[in-house]
Amino acid sequence: MPWEQLTIPPQPDRKILIYGVAAGLIVVVLGVVVFRQINRPSAPDLMPVTPIAVASEPLATTTLPPMADQGQAPATVALAEPEVTPRLSEADLMAVNREGTERTLAGTAEWLVLEFFTIDPSEVWADRVQAASGIRLPDGVAPEPSSAETVSYVEWTRTRSVTQTGPDTYRALVLIRRLVAPDGAGFRRLPVERVEVDLRVEADGEVRALSLPEISTPTETELLPLPETELAWVVDSAGIGWPVTR
Repeated sequence: MPWEQLTIPPQPDRKILIYGVAAGLIVVVLGVVVFRQINRPSAPDLMPVTPIAVASEPLATTTLPPMADQGQAPATVALAEPEVTPRLSEADLMAVNREGTERTLAGTAEWLVLEFFTIDPSEVWADRVQAASGIRLPDGVAPEPSSAETVSYVEWTRTRSVTQTGPDTYRALVLIRRLVAPDGAGFRRLPVERVEVDLRVEADGEVRALSLPEISTPTETELLPLPETELAWVVDSAGIGWPVTR
């Protein structure tokens, strides 16, 4: 047997294997990086971003106090501008319900005129007038009849017009028809009379008189001829014939 076979063979060199594995890992890492760079989307492939314009209303601003621990400048925060509700004047409110206001004025004027021109010995004249007018009369103010038996009754009242004379004042023109009896027995019907009275609408809607009713002189009205037409007469149940136009 040769002597070289009896000796221990040298161990293989492992450095070459280690270097080979390390080189393989570096190649794999470089391959992954290159693959990602190749598959990365380009700028044209990206979805474009479209700006959207948002309209904003004018905003009021308020200043907040600075932070105690940082000492920064005051921050400004935008707050919505408060909505301002316009205040309506009394004249505006009355204009909205003008028809209702005129009805109240007309009713008060008719009530006052009715009580004012009514003389009844069995009733206290001042109490009735004060209740209707809403004003306190001075002591001793009362009609002066020709005799203690004189009576005056209002047959009917109608408000012809209501005219505004100020922001809350009005003048009513009332038509009345009276029955009077100076001796308390023989009544006669007076012609239609025109009465004016000044009124005021209070803040709470209450209507009060500003003056006592006053009989005014009627204005002369020019009479126009009846249009030419056929006249006829209609007889009522009492046998009275009344002319009518056809």
